[in-house]
Amino acid sequence: MAARTSATTVAALLRQSIATCELRTILQIGTRPTAAAAATRAATSAISVNTTSRNPSHYRSLHTTPVWLKKKGREEKEHARARPAADSGNSNGSSTSGGGSSSQHPTPTPEEALDFADVHSRLTKLASHANESLKRLKAGGRFNPDLVGSVKVQPDRNESSVSYPIRELASVIPKGGRTISLLVHEAAYIKPIMSAVQAHRDFNQQPQRSPDNELELILKVEPEKREDLAKRVKAICHDWRERIRDVRQRRDKLHAAWKKDGSMLPDAKRKADTELDKVIKAEVAKVDAAEKDTMKAAESK
Repeated sequence: MAARTSATTVAALLRQSIATCELRTILQIGTRPTAAAAATRAATSAISVNTTSRNPSHYRSLHTTPVWLKKKGREEKEHARARPAADSGNSNGSSTSGGGSSSQHPTPTPEEALDFADVHSRLTKLASHANESLKRLKAGGRFNPDLVGSVKVQPDRNESSVSYPIRELASVIPKGGRTISLLVHEAAYIKPIMSAVQAHRDFNQQPQRSPDNELELILKVEPEKREDLAKRVKAICHDWRERIRDVRQRRDKLHAAWKKDGSMLPDAKRKADTELDKVIKAEVAKVDAAEKDTMKAAESK
């Protein structure tokens, strides 16, 4: 009697399991499974239930288990904190304004906050470029063989990216007064040189062919007005000062980043800012002196 009751209970449980599997299948795919498929699913479900009861960790399905995140260790947190400062230094250094990329200049560190070797390096490069431009103006403005020789020429129109200064395609020779002779190395360069000089903002005239030499071009440079020369001097010095300010801002941002990440104390930052201000003021004074000297030379001509 007990055996019959047990068999009945098992059969009832089996029928209930099969019905549950059918209902689940209908809900998922909208079709009624075959009897064989239902029996197989019921057996699989029974095995899964038995396995789950032995191992409680399997109660969670794979797709609902959250990802376990490893906590950041102390070293990793410090590295993440230091990263913005390093990135700030790289972004500042990669900029071409303010004296070139950081790879061309010394790298500053918070341990040597009063070492402005990077600032001096950038300022030296700016001064060299600006003084060269002022030197050409002092030598005669547009009437300057060096200025004529630096005009870019494109020998081949089909290769617009290839250009050479006139000094590489011809000999630039001053002939007295405001006349410059261009002895072209090859006849093929004559027309490109004439076009380049005519298109240049400082000349805007076409060199004339020499009647005595087919490879010689004659350029007569018109005297530049003092007012125009003074404007060019002021423009060069204004740009020079602006680039010095860029150098100052670059280093200021670096000081702020060092203070933010804790690598520089507030007192040390104030002292570094004060010393940097002295360096910048001294450089601006050099610009003022160079501008005054160039203007004086221009007015005396």
